[in-house]
Amino acid sequence: MRIHFTVSDLARVRVAEAPSALATTTFSAFRLRHGRGGPALDMWRRTTYAARHSAAAATAARPGAAPLSRLAATTPSHPVPRLLRPQPALPTLDEEIDRLLSTPRAELRADLEYVATHRPLPSWAGSLAEGDPAALRRLADAIRVHHKAAVAPYWRGLHAALRADQAERCRQWQEGGVERVLSTLHPRMRWRPPVLELPDVEGPDYHLDGRGLVLAPAAFTSYVPCDPGDPQPTLHYEAVPHPGCTTTDGTSMPLAALLGHSRAAVLEVVAEGVSTGRLARRTGLSPASASEHATVLRRAGLVTTHRVGRTVHHTLTPLGAQLLLHSSSSSTEEDRPRRLGPPSR
Repeated sequence: MRIHFTVSDLARVRVAEAPSALATTTFSAFRLRHGRGGPALDMWRRTTYAARHSAAAATAARPGAAPLSRLAATTPSHPVPRLLRPQPALPTLDEEIDRLLSTPRAELRADLEYVATHRPLPSWAGSLAEGDPAALRRLADAIRVHHKAAVAPYWRGLHAALRADQAERCRQWQEGGVERVLSTLHPRMRWRPPVLELPDVEGPDYHLDGRGLVLAPAAFTSYVPCDPGDPQPTLHYEAVPHPGCTTTDGTSMPLAALLGHSRAAVLEVVAEGVSTGRLARRTGLSPASASEHATVLRRAGLVTTHRVGRTVHHTLTPLGAQLLLHSSSSSTEEDRPRRLGPPSR
């Protein structure tokens, strides 16, 4: 497959503002069933299946919950509804689910009708397409159950790694422009101006036609836009193949071994761009301790701090982003899938 850019498209390429918890949950549902992997991916699968089994037993009184995996994808070549891979992302999964529940009926119908032309959908998808509130609530329940088992235990580490990748793309943009970014998105994507080639993805050539492209770092898999009617084409490129080696609260174990557990947690939360108060709340540290750790990381060149009024804000430096990104990827390199997936539409 090849994605074609015009000069106007290149001017409208941008990096997604924030990772999407809903898109990550959707892609994890696909990765749970498909794709080869090493010990880390196998451990994540076993842990997730066990947690889902426990959740199903606890919710036996609510039969008929829509299985997310069937709607997300059943083979690597199946398209995924746009409502399950939203752009732009919202800060929390609950906010993204609220937006899903309020999706206009016409958008639901158009989205699911397109998917249905490429693969069979479960019978309850018809109710979704009609905007049936009960069907939408069942889907929302299924998303929450799967997220709790497959993503929530690792979300802090995944979120930090995805934000670190975004910071790295911004650094590349400053140093080499959009072509530097496009040429380094993924080992199995090739930028040959004005075309981005994806040799492992089967599908017709995709012309952006002046709409530009949103580049969204993703966990678990890549997802390529192919719907010609998509008003905002988004390329979800795999930045993190799976949660990999994390501690029980999601902190990267290699990073914790280097910096210490608390300081590693501070660095990962700083990837979100936070105030000292929010940093303390997210890490469970006192404000004084959070500020002290941020100061040490700033002196090491990993964090930059600026004051807006009476509030102090912390963000990663390019060096901090590279360290966080490398710590997330180095322990999972052997588990990277051999091909992109699910290649869409």
